[in-house]
Amino acid sequence: MIRLLRVDDRLIHGQVAVSWTSFLGADTILVANDKSATDKLMQMAFQMAKPPQVTLSIKSLEGAVAVINNPKHAGRKIFVVTASVKDALYLIGQCDGISEVCLGGIRQSPGKKMVERQVYLDLEDMQGIEKIHAMGKDIYLQAVPTEKKLQYSEIVKEFHK
Repeated sequence: MIRLLRVDDRLIHGQVAVSWTSFLGADTILVANDKSATDKLMQMAFQMAKPPQVTLSIKSLEGAVAVINNPKHAGRKIFVVTASVKDALYLIGQCDGISEVCLGGIRQSPGKKMVERQVYLDLEDMQGIEKIHAMGKDIYLQAVPTEKKLQYSEIVKEFHK
């Protein structure tokens, strides 16, 4: 069962590996990222960052879809992490088991606007967020589980300020 899909361009780091995994009670972290699926250095870093009791699976987007949709994983508590809203939208379009999307760390880059500390979005991101919301998914922004969630309507309001 998918506990949460998090969008965080850093993929696995302290907040993800410790705070979120523990909060969700996840037994598996699934990194859904085409680049990480082939980058041995990133894979080694992610292995070192994950909690020892948690299984780490690093897959391409297509590979992640296969894992999520495989009935043999239905009993697992899977925490999915992807690097972009675009990748999250792809996964949601291919997988019925995703109901909740958390926007986490999305760093600043040209054309992106700060919506909240650590989260910068551009028009393409907002269009993806709107599509995810229109699909009936709960989408919100939250850095760590102990912070208040910024709900969809508040994300839209902040982006259009």
